[in-house]
Amino acid sequence: MLLRPMAIAPLLALLIWVSAPHAALASCSDLPSAGVDWRSCNLAGVGFPDSVMAGGNLRGAALSNADHSGSDFSGIDGYRVRFVESDLTGAIFDGATLTDARFDRADLTGASMRSVSARGAKFQFANLTGVDFTDANLRNVDFTGADLSGATWTDGVKICAEGSSGVCR
Repeated sequence: MLLRPMAIAPLLALLIWVSAPHAALASCSDLPSAGVDWRSCNLAGVGFPDSVMAGGNLRGAALSNADHSGSDFSGIDGYRVRFVESDLTGAIFDGATLTDARFDRADLTGASMRSVSARGAKFQFANLTGVDFTDANLRNVDFTGADLSGATWTDGVKICAEGSSGVCR
């Protein structure tokens, strides 16, 4: 049986689509979900409170100026993600990679950051009251002006004194 040229084109297109990498199927318009791929997406000003994005790829994404309170970001790849001036109260970041992430002036009251890798992240003037940093890698993190009152430090034992600003006392 011989296929006509017009019948081959759709088959060829389907073959190319099926063989394309799955990451190409990700979209900045995807709804928040576990494993979401929002690499380099600009979602500033768009809030997703109480959402689950665990294990997602948020590398270079802009999620600033928005309400993400109570959301689960555990295990995300958040290299250079930006949460500037966002509401992250009660959010969960356990086990996330947050290298060079920006949390300037964000409210993370009561958030969980257990076992995060946040090397080089910036939390300038952020509200970190009651945040749990147990087992976190905070090398070269900038806490300038950040309120660390009541935060649990990396050893899981030390609780930062009331009025701790920029440094856990």
